[in-house]
Amino acid sequence: MTAPDDYGARDRPHISIDAFREVVQYSYPLRPVQRRAARENYEGHSRELLAQLSEALPSIPPTSADFRATISGLPSGSVVEVSTTSPASSRVAAVRLPQKLEFPAQDIAILRTERNQDRSERALVFIPDESREFLRERLREYGSASVGATRPHLDRFEVVEKISAATPQALFVGKVDFESTEAAWWELWIRGAERSVNLLVELVRSTEGIDIHADRLKFPDTTVLFLHGPVRSIADFAAQVPGAITEIRAATGTIEPFLDQRAGGATSNDWVADLVERMESPPENSPSVCALDTGVAGGHPLLALSLAGAWAYDDSWGADDHYPYGGHGTAIAGLILFGDLDAAMQSAEVFRLTHTVESMKLLPPAGFPPTRPLSYGIATQGAVAKVEVERAGVKRAFCLAASTEDFPPSRPSTWSGALDQIAAGSMAGDSVESELAMDRPKRLMLVATGNTPEGMLEDVKLLQSMEDPSQSWNALTIGGFTRKDVVPAPPPLLTAVVAANNRSPYSRGSTDLPFDITPIKPEVLFEAGNMLHDAGGLCDWHPSVSLLALGKDVTSEPLVPFWATSAAVGVAGHFIGQLQAALPMLWPETHRALTVDSAQWPGPVHKRFVGRGAHWKSGSKRDKQMLLREVGYGVPQIDRAIQSARNDMSLIAQSEIQPFALGSDGRSGVFNEMHFYDLPWPRSTLEALENEVVVMKVTLSYFVEPNLSGRAATRPDTYRSFGLRFAMKKRSETDSAFRARINAAQERDTSNPTEEAGYWLLGEKAINAGSLHCDLWRGYAIDLAGHDAIAVFPVGGWWKSHTGQRRVTDKGRYALVVSISAPGHAVDMHAEVEALVSLGVGQTVSS
Repeated sequence: MTAPDDYGARDRPHISIDAFREVVQYSYPLRPVQRRAARENYEGHSRELLAQLSEALPSIPPTSADFRATISGLPSGSVVEVSTTSPASSRVAAVRLPQKLEFPAQDIAILRTERNQDRSERALVFIPDESREFLRERLREYGSASVGATRPHLDRFEVVEKISAATPQALFVGKVDFESTEAAWWELWIRGAERSVNLLVELVRSTEGIDIHADRLKFPDTTVLFLHGPVRSIADFAAQVPGAITEIRAATGTIEPFLDQRAGGATSNDWVADLVERMESPPENSPSVCALDTGVAGGHPLLALSLAGAWAYDDSWGADDHYPYGGHGTAIAGLILFGDLDAAMQSAEVFRLTHTVESMKLLPPAGFPPTRPLSYGIATQGAVAKVEVERAGVKRAFCLAASTEDFPPSRPSTWSGALDQIAAGSMAGDSVESELAMDRPKRLMLVATGNTPEGMLEDVKLLQSMEDPSQSWNALTIGGFTRKDVVPAPPPLLTAVVAANNRSPYSRGSTDLPFDITPIKPEVLFEAGNMLHDAGGLCDWHPSVSLLALGKDVTSEPLVPFWATSAAVGVAGHFIGQLQAALPMLWPETHRALTVDSAQWPGPVHKRFVGRGAHWKSGSKRDKQMLLREVGYGVPQIDRAIQSARNDMSLIAQSEIQPFALGSDGRSGVFNEMHFYDLPWPRSTLEALENEVVVMKVTLSYFVEPNLSGRAATRPDTYRSFGLRFAMKKRSETDSAFRARINAAQERDTSNPTEEAGYWLLGEKAINAGSLHCDLWRGYAIDLAGHDAIAVFPVGGWWKSHTGQRRVTDKGRYALVVSISAPGHAVDMHAEVEALVSLGVGQTVSS
C-alpha cells in the first residue's frame, strides 16, 4: 500500500485553468436605495456651513494688491479645510469626505485628504474666487428642500461637520520646523496639466532663494517637483499658487545609517575554495536577480561564475562595493545566489546555480555628494532603466534592501509610487503611443520592511511600523523570521530574543496602519537572523544567530555574518531566481502569486492562527488581519511554488482583462468585464474525504499603475488604475445566483458577505487596498466539494473615474492561483483534476 507521504511528493506540474474562463459583461442591477437621515435639522446645518465658509474664505484682494501668481490653467482662489463627522459605530472604518464635494466644471477640487484618530476625515479643498457664489448656492439648496422632496446635494454635505481657513503650512506633511532657516530639499506635489506645471516651474526659477532640480516624477494626476530652500520660502511660494500644490514633503534623507554594519565573524578561505570546486555554472540565458544596493566585490571567487553585470547609477562612483565592514551589496549578492551560505558550506554536494546575479550601485560612496535631490524614487527608476539598457531582454527581478523613516508608511510616497510604476511598466520610457497597459514591461520588485534597531528588550519586542518604500502596492514586501536561536557558551550569559521559527526581532509590520486603506504587509517572511540579549536586557546582533554571506574583503574576510531584513530580501531574491528559472514562461505577477501561495507559517506562528479541528483560532477577523500584518502569509517553500503534489495541488490562471468601458453617454466610465471560472474540481476526492480537514488558498495578483495625488492617502480607488477582487461560489449556490451576487458587488468594492464566512481566515470584507489579495479557507472536505467556481471582477480605479486621462478602455492583466491541500492523506486530487482538464482542453504548467 502506498504511504500517505508519497502522495505529498512534489512531482506534479501545476494545472492551468485558462481554458475554463468565461468572460461576462457587467450589467447594472436595479435596486432601490434607502438611507437614514444623519441630521435632525438640515436647514440649520446648511446655515452653519454657510457661516463657516464665509469665515474661512479670505476677502478677494483687488487686482493691484493681489500677491497670487497668474498661471494659465490655474484660476485664482483660496484653500479651506473641510472635516467630516466621526462614525457613531465602531464597525465603521471612517466617515469619508464625499468625492462629490468636487465640482470639476467650477474647478472646486479636493487637494488632499487625511484621516483623524477619531476616524473622521479632513481635507484641503480649493475654491476659485469665481466659484464662491456657486458653492454657496449649492449649500442653500441643500438646506431648503421642501418636506417630502428629495433633498439636493445630500451626498455632498450631510457628513461635513466643519469648514475652516487653511494656511500654506497645512500643505506640509509630517513634522516640520517652520522656524528653521536652513535650506533643504522639498517635494512639491503639483496638480494640473503639463503646460501649467511648466509655467509654475518658470515661476520657481524666478523666485529668489529657491532652486529647482531638473528631475521630476510624473503620475497621472500629479507631477512631483524637487525644490531647495528654507521652509519659510517654500511656504511663501505655496501661498502664491493656491490650488496648484496638493502637498509638500521633506525630500528623502540619507539612508546610509541603515547600512551601518560592524565587523566580526570568523571566515575561512578554505571553505570558499571548497565551494568554488563544487559549483556548477547557471544554464545559458538564465534569469537574473539584480541587487539595488552599494555595489559588489566582483573579484570574489564565489561570484566568478554568476555575476552577469555590475554598474553604478553614476558611473563616477564605480561598480565595486564601496561600503566598509564586509560589504552590504556583496553580502546581498551572495545571498541572492546561494541563500544562507551556512547550508552550502556544510554540504559536500554539488551546488548547481539556477540563476545569475547583477549589481546596480544605487548609493554614492564616501567622498561623493549625496544624490540631489534626495529622491530615491527617481534614482531607483534610473537604476532599473540603466540595468535594462546594459543587458536587454533578460528575465529578471530586483531586490531593494534600503529604506527610510522619513515618510509615514500609511500613505504612498514618491519612492513607493516609483516602485509601483517600475513594476507596472508605467515609468518614463516604458510606454509607446497607443500601447495597452497589459503589453508594457512588468517587473517583480522585492523590498525589505526595514529594521527594528538593537536596544533594550522591551523596545525590541514591540512590532514597529515598516519603513518607506515597503508600503508599495506592487512590490513583494519581505519581512523576517528566524530559525536561529543557538547561543554561544557563556561567559557572558546571552539569551535569544525569540525562539526558533518566530518572527525575527528585526522585522517590521503594518499592524498600526488603517486596515481599510493600506495593504497587508509584509506578505512573506524569509530568514533574517535573531538578536541576543544579556542579563540587563540589552539586545544586539551576534554571529551565532546571523546568516553567513559573502564579504567585500575577498582576501582576508571573504565570508561575513549578515542579518536583518537586508539579509531576508537577499534570501528572497534567491527564492525568486530559482522560481523564475523553473517556470520561466510565467508572468512576474504569477511568480509573486506563487510565492505567497507556497508560504506556510512556522509551527509557533501556525498555532496562533489555527484552532482545533477545522476551525481557525477564536477571535475577530480584525484580530486575524492584525496577526497577518505582523507575519504575512508565512515562509515560502520553493518546492511547493514550483510543483504540485497529488494531495496538495495548485490551479493557475493568467489573463488579460478590460475592467471598464465608456458608458452610453460616451463620457463616463462603467464596469465592463467579469471573469468566471467553472473549475475542474476534485469533487469525488473531497467527498470521499468527508469530514477530514482540508485547506484552500486563493491568491490574486496584478500590478496597478499608481496615481500619486493628495487623496491617495485615504482613497485607494484614486491611487490604483483598476482594482480586482475574487469571490468563491458557495456550496449551496446556483450558478445564476453566484453570478448575480458578483454582478451586484462591484460598486461596493467587495462581494456580498456569506453565511460561510467563518471558513475564511479574513472574509471578503477585509480586502480593500493593495494589488495582491490572498485568503485561506479551512474546513471539512465535504463542504469544500461544492465550491467549484470562482469569479474575478473589477472594482473602481482612476482609469474609470478619470476619463480625461483616456484610459477607460485600457486593459490590464492578472494571475490567479487556487490551491487545495489535504496533507497526510493518501488521495490523488491532482489525477482527478488532470482528467477533467483533458476533457476541457486545459493544460499543465510545465517548466
